[in-house]
Amino acid sequence: MYPLKKTKKITVRFFLNRMLKPITKEKGKELYPLYIQVTYNRKNMQLRSKYGEYYHELKEAPPGLLEFEERVLRRIITREASHLEDSYNLKGLRRNYEIYSLSIHQAIEDYLKPKLRAAIRKINSPLTHVLDFDSDRATVPLLQAAAQKLFPDFERRLGTRLRQELAIYEQFLRLYKPPFLNYSFPMIIDWSEGGFKEELNRKVQLANKNSSEIFQQLCELIRQAVSQKFMVLDD
Repeated sequence: MYPLKKTKKITVRFFLNRMLKPITKEKGKELYPLYIQVTYNRKNMQLRSKYGEYYHELKEAPPGLLEFEERVLRRIITREASHLEDSYNLKGLRRNYEIYSLSIHQAIEDYLKPKLRAAIRKINSPLTHVLDFDSDRATVPLLQAAAQKLFPDFERRLGTRLRQELAIYEQFLRLYKPPFLNYSFPMIIDWSEGGFKEELNRKVQLANKNSSEIFQQLCELIRQAVSQKFMVLDD
């Protein structure tokens, strides 16, 4: 964590944005998107919740969601303000939140899926078109398993590096199950602050004999995936 040199109050308030057009479900009930208002040093910003959906009342939000998003936003503001000192004014918070709050699982998925897609497209078969890479539910492991069944020689067509990356991602999934509404999954900000790497090392040591090699491979895969996301912040 990055302490502020001069303590400034951070206020995070959640609300349903009733200024936007609602969606209608369940006998005409109107649902509105979850939004967040952040105040820091007398500056305000409103942004849409990354993990929230549409609700009729704020209390319908899943348990733990509001606390989770508030905690992440406070960490990001503290981190950014510690670097910029008194000049920090919430500028870029929306984009920073989009990146830093992303799960490491999703970062790796976004890194590996295009590489897997390119490898599958090299196969001269009309069956390549049945794999829906644009679906969020079509994860890298599912697409890989489908390709293995559709194309018997698929593994031979993978390059050495991609084959290794897919194998080490499988190791990561054994240590960390994909996020499922528990709001305790590792995020990019956890990796950036350094604490997650220590936790990852402990888990690898408990689960594997050749822990040092696997840990280094996991770190390199995560580093590549996170670096790809950080390119957006550098634009």
